[in-house]
Amino acid sequence: MKKLLLAFLLCLPAAAGAVDPGELAELNDLYRSGQYQEALDGYNRIIAREPANEWAWYNAGNALFRLNRMGPAVHCYAKAFLLDPRSQDIRANLDFALRQTGQSLVPEGAPAALHYAYYLLSEPELKALALLLFWLACLAGAASFLLDGNKWSPAAGRTAAAAGALLLLTAAWLGARRAASPFSSAGVVVKAGGTRMLSGPGENFKTYASAPEGRLVKILDTGDISYYEIGLPTEGIKGWALKSDIEKL
Repeated sequence: MKKLLLAFLLCLPAAAGAVDPGELAELNDLYRSGQYQEALDGYNRIIAREPANEWAWYNAGNALFRLNRMGPAVHCYAKAFLLDPRSQDIRANLDFALRQTGQSLVPEGAPAALHYAYYLLSEPELKALALLLFWLACLAGAASFLLDGNKWSPAAGRTAAAAGALLLLTAAWLGARRAASPFSSAGVVVKAGGTRMLSGPGENFKTYASAPEGRLVKILDTGDISYYEIGLPTEGIKGWALKSDIEKL
């Protein structure tokens, strides 16, 4: 059933509101006619102009999946998901692509509804909500003393308290997402066949593990010119991999 769903979604390149309709129609025609590389080149041009366009990332992921480039496809789907975590199409295709490399979007044993709620808002939306609640709490707090001739205003005080409580919850939500999300400080192995994990940043160090193409990894250190230190949390191992093999999220 999931394969049928993915096949259906892959046949339907998604619209992107800010993109010229004529350009998008031309790219989608290329995609539908099986000219996936040509369509991908066009979607990448849109991404270069509009890096926050989730549907350009999603369509690029579909084209890459058709080209059997699983690592870059996972990267594009993950970028789209981080921009629009509520989209069922994006979630379905990201989950399917992750499963091709032994991963899944929803952790095993976690309720799907809870996972959806956890990612209900994107990180930029959470930051915007936190900022709005901060100013609401400040303004309501000030108003509670300034209204009614410098007398305490219970209504404004309750508003300030509620906004403050919601601000704390939003900050905790954002902090938990940054600390525990597999997409936080993460990258995707995009090299065909996977990447080697070395004991240090250089070819003179030994290879002692590997990460398969499409694998989500934690990026632990970016200081070296050519290598990232990456971690595989599930296996509890870390090592150094070429930056060219990893695409940051």
